[in-house]
Amino acid sequence: MPFRRSVTLLVVLAVLSATAACGSRLSDEERALAISGVGQTTGGGTDGTDVAADGSELAPAETTTTAAAGGTTGGTTGGTTGGSTGGTTGGAAACVPGKATSTGVTPTEIKVGNVSQISGLVPGFGQTGVNGAKAYFNMINTQGGVCGRKLTLVTADDRFQSATNRSETEKLSGQVIAFVGSTSVVDDGGAPVIDAKGVADISLTTTSPRTKAKNNFSPNPIDPTEGAGNGSHNILGYFKGKYGLKKAAIFYQDVATGVNQSKNYAIDFEKAGIPVVAKYPVAPTATNFRSQATDMKEKGVDIVITIAEIGAISNLARAFEDVDYFPKVPFYGAQSYSQKFLKTAGSAAEGTKIGLIFDVPETGGTAISQFKTWYQRSAPGADADFFAILSWVAADMFVNALRAAGPDPTQAKILAEMRKVTNYTGGGLVGGTNPAQKKQPKCWHILEVKGGKWVKTYPAKGFQCS
Repeated sequence: MPFRRSVTLLVVLAVLSATAACGSRLSDEERALAISGVGQTTGGGTDGTDVAADGSELAPAETTTTAAAGGTTGGTTGGTTGGSTGGTTGGAAACVPGKATSTGVTPTEIKVGNVSQISGLVPGFGQTGVNGAKAYFNMINTQGGVCGRKLTLVTADDRFQSATNRSETEKLSGQVIAFVGSTSVVDDGGAPVIDAKGVADISLTTTSPRTKAKNNFSPNPIDPTEGAGNGSHNILGYFKGKYGLKKAAIFYQDVATGVNQSKNYAIDFEKAGIPVVAKYPVAPTATNFRSQATDMKEKGVDIVITIAEIGAISNLARAFEDVDYFPKVPFYGAQSYSQKFLKTAGSAAEGTKIGLIFDVPETGGTAISQFKTWYQRSAPGADADFFAILSWVAADMFVNALRAAGPDPTQAKILAEMRKVTNYTGGGLVGGTNPAQKKQPKCWHILEVKGGKWVKTYPAKGFQCS
């Protein structure tokens, strides 16, 4: 599912749930361009400082971002069905810290790793993912943490370099109990590390090696089996039935993730019975897409899906407006769920339709309302987008596993608990997902842009499962 997963470059992750790394890779020149600085990031506030629960700034740390206190809700134990963020007593009162310590664990603290793309060709790309994990830990720490230990997020910037992603992942693997909410399009670098070191990685994946890694437990899992596609055929089938779709187009930025995802979406369209009549690879730095929009108009394309970041998606939407053409279903991909898209695309965003596997703040559900509250407190002014929500979901899965591991958690115990999570719902955060067995979610709902806002259009409540 598409949920399934700046003059900007690349990026788009699959949001779409991505699997990726076949096809062409970024050139050495592109990677070199991405290097804009070295070091760790501690962001959270709009200026990169840490933020306390009340919105005040904390003194910045060097390589660790310590979650602050503030909040009222806890969580329940995981297991095969996952857990939720609901409740009023949480898990903190259920146990006290054990005497034993292990990697990332002391009597008072548990360190969790996060390697994200913060600098480089798309500066700040992974920041909302970092924000989502921090916000969840802030909420949990208000109860005294888990079994009396506070949660600390230790962050590193891979600078849009696969080699750096690997080195930072390797460095942190000896310091943290697990990785949570990492957000990067070069996560292939760290893929072999998490398996070799035996540490759980509860993060959205964007490349094929990371998707296939046995120790990755994505909040939006992708089936790595050949021919599985992106898992969006059910939602595409819904659109076909509702709008009578006959011609599809795939628009993608011509980098490794885009090339691979375009192949997977072609599989999804075939399963849904919608012929793909055109594919449009574009340079990652291109900004004018009038020719592609004109060609789609001439071919009568009635559904288009993209593998691109928000800047490119917005430019395509405006190009459709310029040539006076509007596909029946401009399904730009789950990554378009953001306030940034609404602002950058403006009136051209109207009518955009997407499918998501997770709940959104616009619905007002209890679990997602907690996300909205804590995200605003932890990262005031930051976009609560696709990556932020899935990072929050990842943090919830981790905390459930941590509570289930008991008073003396270890990397091995977290791995063991995550391998039990075959039907996670997060108290309504998602419709049901199976990260342990890497099975694509089968529950989804539809959102559409109406009046400049994201509006849920189907089903009336909850998720459609198929």
